[in-house]
Amino acid sequence: MNQPATAQYENLFKPPAQGEPACVIRAVDVKKVYRMGSVETHALRGATLDVYKGEYLSIMGPSGSGKSTLFNMIGALDKPTSGKVYIDQVDIAQLNHNELAWLRCRKIGYIFQTFNLIQVMTCLENVTLPMSFAGLDDETARDKAVYLLRLVGLGHRLLHKPAELSGGQQQRLAIARALANSPEIILADEPTGNLDLKTGEEMIELLAALKEKLGVTIVSATHDLKMLKRSDRILWIEDGRIVRMARPSEVDFNSGEFR
Repeated sequence: MNQPATAQYENLFKPPAQGEPACVIRAVDVKKVYRMGSVETHALRGATLDVYKGEYLSIMGPSGSGKSTLFNMIGALDKPTSGKVYIDQVDIAQLNHNELAWLRCRKIGYIFQTFNLIQVMTCLENVTLPMSFAGLDDETARDKAVYLLRLVGLGHRLLHKPAELSGGQQQRLAIARALANSPEIILADEPTGNLDLKTGEEMIELLAALKEKLGVTIVSATHDLKMLKRSDRILWIEDGRIVRMARPSEVDFNSGEFR
């Protein structure tokens, strides 16, 4: 008898051997070249990094630095031209279409700057939709969605649609949706970029609290100073290369680079 698809894909991802650090994302000499005719653009020029379980890593860099490309590589949204990207020790370049779809659905949650919510659906429906793709039954999905919406402070907005929510509430909804299938990794692309200062601070505190409560790994592309300060590590990328990695305690946030 064939094993269920979920079990089949789960078996791809093995826990680390005893005594090994719990590295959930590993990039090794990742290069990405975009070609248009005879023109080549080198977006990444050999990026190498490890991201550990339960870590809050922030990626920063100027426009065109390769930040978004690196973000897409470690989020399994794109494949490198050369080099390797591992999620839980699995080389994602070796996964077929169905395995990649399963990975994106079950292992990684995505939070986008523009929210990317389904406008005709209620909050409850937006959060249960990813669970339906993962095969969860309707009653279990609804109960879990209610829990997650309460967790992010939207328990009183279950049947509201995105257009009836403030920007901050829409981002809270996006966070609840990202958590729908209990991912190990949350990828947040400029999650405070479209929010006012106060609401942005609330989102940063919420993500930090969720990291502690749920033990998820958060990787964020951001320029938000407060988010950088709440990170465990900060990564700088310039011209397609990782040029620096530091903990917030090692950084002078009053320097010109943060103004």
